[in-house]
Amino acid sequence: MNYKLLPAAIAAASVMASSAYAGDITVYGKVNVSLNTVDYETNGDDQWELSSNASRVGVKGSIAINDNLKAIYKAEYQISVDGDDDEFSQRNIYGGFQGNWGTLLAGKHDTPTKMAQGKVDRFNDLDNGDIKNIFAGENRVNNIIMYKTPNMNGFSVTAAVIPDEGSNGDDGVADGTSIALSYKNETFSVALANDNDVGKDGERADITRLVAEIKVGDGKIGALIQDGESSDSNDDIEQDGYLISGEYPVGSYVFKAQYGTSDTEELGVDLEATQIALGVDYKLNKSSKLFGYYSNIEYDEAGAAAEDDIVGIGYEIKF
Repeated sequence: MNYKLLPAAIAAASVMASSAYAGDITVYGKVNVSLNTVDYETNGDDQWELSSNASRVGVKGSIAINDNLKAIYKAEYQISVDGDDDEFSQRNIYGGFQGNWGTLLAGKHDTPTKMAQGKVDRFNDLDNGDIKNIFAGENRVNNIIMYKTPNMNGFSVTAAVIPDEGSNGDDGVADGTSIALSYKNETFSVALANDNDVGKDGERADITRLVAEIKVGDGKIGALIQDGESSDSNDDIEQDGYLISGEYPVGSYVFKAQYGTSDTEELGVDLEATQIALGVDYKLNKSSKLFGYYSNIEYDEAGAAAEDDIVGIGYEIKF
């Protein structure tokens, strides 16, 4: 794809919204930029950095086929606001159908196991704060076919199959699978998810993840427990861990904190990772905020420890 033409394509899609043939269409996005001071012992970085934090732009919509069926689509791209990376990189991109029987889509998408975390990861997309720094299973994969049931008294099931397309010598339609069972009401949510032979860049894993969140007064407390191992028996890699997080609003401020730890064993060698993150958001309005955060990850491998620290201040604007 010619990425230089992408802004023009999105603008054209917006113009098409006035057409009866276009159905419902929304152009949307998010700019999240932070100025960070970084002290990473793991790679020697000790500097100031401007980070784009998974800023994005996209178009999504639906076209009615009949009273009970509509076609749905989404094309979302990560944008490099700071200019350090590619101008555009793929995020969730799919086409599919939706009706009273549920939603079926195909394309590139977060797995049900990744989506099961909900908002328990309070520092999602932030450098050194996202749980992907200590946990496997945060996968957005190509060639996914996914189905989600309608809401059934708070319960729902999301299931996906992922053809390998021969990259690991497999040729089936369900070489990788991901499934999540979830329940949600006004004060409580819980999800149980499982990946089987799912991953990217040749690193595939079998993972079981349990996530829960409860409202306590005006605040929220969340927890995640995970256990997994490499899908390749020759790799002999196992990982388990847990995360506890919470947030509490005070006026226009939202105070956030999380603590997570994982233990990865590979060929008899343990790597322990412990993450602590603290932060505060200041809401300017419904679509924008200022924020600040601190994150520390301590890695301990065979008795040799190293710490990565980051302090950042930034802003987010949604449109």
